[in-house]
Amino acid sequence: MDSAILERLTRLTDEEREILRGRDVKKDDYSYSDRFIVNSRKLLGERELDLRPHTRFIDFPEHGHDYMEFMYVYAGSISHVIGKETVTLERGDILFLNRHARHSIRRAGREDIGINFILSNPFLQAIFPQVHNNPVMSGFLTNNFDDAGEAEYLFFRTKDTFPIRNLMDNLIYAIVNRTHEVYSGLVSLLFTYLAYYRDTLVNTLRVSSPDAALRRAVLGYLEERYPTATLKELAGSLGYAEAYLSRRIGTVFGKTFQELLRAQRMAAAETLLRTTSLGVEEIVRAVGYENQSHFYRVFRSTHGMTPHKFRKNAE
Repeated sequence: MDSAILERLTRLTDEEREILRGRDVKKDDYSYSDRFIVNSRKLLGERELDLRPHTRFIDFPEHGHDYMEFMYVYAGSISHVIGKETVTLERGDILFLNRHARHSIRRAGREDIGINFILSNPFLQAIFPQVHNNPVMSGFLTNNFDDAGEAEYLFFRTKDTFPIRNLMDNLIYAIVNRTHEVYSGLVSLLFTYLAYYRDTLVNTLRVSSPDAALRRAVLGYLEERYPTATLKELAGSLGYAEAYLSRRIGTVFGKTFQELLRAQRMAAAETLLRTTSLGVEEIVRAVGYENQSHFYRVFRSTHGMTPHKFRKNAE
């Protein structure tokens, strides 16, 4: 690697100097959230991709990201704690963490050089068509994009795989020198190499979070049972008290159960209006409304028009 780049990656940062003087990690430098979610805008600004040497000399506290991150260990070793798992990267290894994952990192010493790569969601979405058939990375990226996705990591033991280490040197060089036009090609090639050398994938884990599990359960229930769905029935099937489930739904979805149910029923009504010749009165009953006037009010407030006009516009 270029000696000037290597010096930049290994020299003490201002943050590390403060830590050596006794300061803790300053979370406000990374996050706007009380839950310590590292914010991509704080680290990237308007950039689509960047790298950042990992902060040494301190146990880095548990945190999440609003972007996909991966770490490449250039020298030494660095240990991540993900849930109950401890993943130790040696020189040349790579760890991918999707935007739903939380982890902490054990104290790294002066000779432990980890490089964090920060990839914005728009950048990943732009290159996804180039890797959507990739047997290793496509599912991982799809889960990363999904707002209801689960925490997941991929650990590659690539320390003895020269083509990947050479490619990582090229990627580091390009990012440090702001050679934007090659970013997508290098990252896509990295994903391709990781699929080709898939035997380097030594560990992968998808951790189902309580929020993701509840989201799937609620949406699945509403999709299947929307004509007769009730909060009481759903709470009973999940083993929760109604009041508790109501609060949890509000926290996870930012909406009430009734708002979610209304949206599901309106979506079903739209489909029936577009694709069938059923009368509006029949559709009202089919989607679970007993009062036709109430259905008309809800439909008009949702679409700004009557069901009859909606159907005519859809023809």
